[in-house]
Amino acid sequence: MRDIELKNEIKELILSQREDDYWDFKQQHHTNKADLLHDIICMANNRVDRDAYIIFGITDKTCEIVGVKNDENRKNQQMIIDFLKPQKFVSGIRPRVEMRTLILADHEVDILIVKNSTDTPYFLTDRYSDGNKTVRSNHIYTRVGDTNTDIDKSADINNIEYLWKKRFLLTRSPFEQIIKRLENKDEWKRDDDTYYNIFNPEFTIIIDKDNEFGPRGAEFYAYVMEDSSPSYRMLTIKYYGTQLFNCQVVLLDGGRYLTPTPEWDYFFFGEVKMNPDYAMKYFTKDSPKYKLHEFIYNEENYEEEHVRSRFFEVVLLFETELEKDAFMGYIYRNKEVFLYNLNSLKDNFWTIEVETERQREYFLSRLKTGTVLNQMLIEYRQMQI
Repeated sequence: MRDIELKNEIKELILSQREDDYWDFKQQHHTNKADLLHDIICMANNRVDRDAYIIFGITDKTCEIVGVKNDENRKNQQMIIDFLKPQKFVSGIRPRVEMRTLILADHEVDILIVKNSTDTPYFLTDRYSDGNKTVRSNHIYTRVGDTNTDIDKSADINNIEYLWKKRFLLTRSPFEQIIKRLENKDEWKRDDDTYYNIFNPEFTIIIDKDNEFGPRGAEFYAYVMEDSSPSYRMLTIKYYGTQLFNCQVVLLDGGRYLTPTPEWDYFFFGEVKMNPDYAMKYFTKDSPKYKLHEFIYNEENYEEEHVRSRFFEVVLLFETELEKDAFMGYIYRNKEVFLYNLNSLKDNFWTIEVETERQREYFLSRLKTGTVLNQMLIEYRQMQI
């Protein structure tokens, strides 16, 4: 998440004038490390299945922004990670954290982001004590509403059951389970053009090689390849034979690279929103299409890696749909810069063999647009740091 997005979210949480399931206000950083560990575990085991925030520099009763600039107990990200590293968590899996600092109302506010994970429940196998506070071994802590499990107790059985179900993806739909399991390629076996999950063989992914369809001719990104002739297939995700999802996939560069086809979006610089002035192809990293792309992609194959890098020279890759929308707003605000970069870009990078000059200009415009937008995306992200 970019700083601007995080800042807007934290502002909304402060304006809510309350704490809740995934955020907690602290006026100062912890003085007791057992309290810190307890809070992190509770947030890592939150019941809303998302990243959680411990926000330092906000009074917990009045939600006033006071900042942490002069806090002598202030900790940075590496200090938190070093503190968590020696703790005896079950299976050796520790909560992942990130510390970010924002300027709010002219004050420095620290946000400890406790990353969401399916490795729940997090708990210690050896107790940890600091002063008169002890995080107990084999006790499962969580957070419900604005309240953490007491440090000397364990969570209610229904909350513990939920956390174990979350670990085994039982709180998610079959489609969500399949998409999540794509992250572990070792769980999948391939039989011709069908992939199946070895632990849940009812989860299958089928690439129909006998069902060729797609746009007539090549999409513009095919012209960054040595072989610009693509072929198209249908990819289908099934659960017990029921189709849950399907999308078009394309074989590029003589079959060396297979990917779901990216999404379209458009720029309308004129007053009439009938025909777009410019278009882009993109993925977002949190989308099913991109997760399928990463599943199919073999990063150990040098030729495939080379083709992929060429592909993403003209296709954009965003972290989220929110980042994509924010970037498009940036392009609209900097239309003159975009057009100047576009007109300044040389067009001798690509060999486009088509029947008419009109077709060539069409593909050339798409290629130049993708290249310039990727360059400006780098600049945009640097501005958000």
